[in-house]
Amino acid sequence: MNIEVRFKRGVQGVSASWIRRLAASALRLEKTKRRLVSILLTDNKEIRRLNRDFLKHDYATDVISFWCEEGKLFGRESDYLGDIVVSVQMARSFSKKLKIPFKEELARYVVHGVLHLLGYDDRNPRDREEMHKRQETILSRIL
Repeated sequence: MNIEVRFKRGVQGVSASWIRRLAASALRLEKTKRRLVSILLTDNKEIRRLNRDFLKHDYATDVISFWCEEGKLFGRESDYLGDIVVSVQMARSFSKKLKIPFKEELARYVVHGVLHLLGYDDRNPRDREEMHKRQETILSRIL
């Protein structure tokens, strides 16, 4: 598995290897064959810009996933699943609001992003419930 992790700024108590393990565990539990993922941990300003520029939503969000369409890549690149962008700032804010550990909320965003790359959707209530259940099951197994 090749999971690239980048930080806009360092995040105290969070390592790239920990983020990699989260994503790798989620991918293994979902039994996916595509194993190349890029993860960027950033702030609300950057994720808002990406959300506006690429998805036409002018607000900050917790996580955005950019799926790489199957069949568009060749060779080693064909294992490329896509990119995940996570707002560390949003995770910190919601962890305080929900009174849960910051790393737990951050892990939730990473797993949520992986599930989006694998085709899970949360646009309607039924799909959102299914995705949430799978997300929480994965988190219970890897945290």
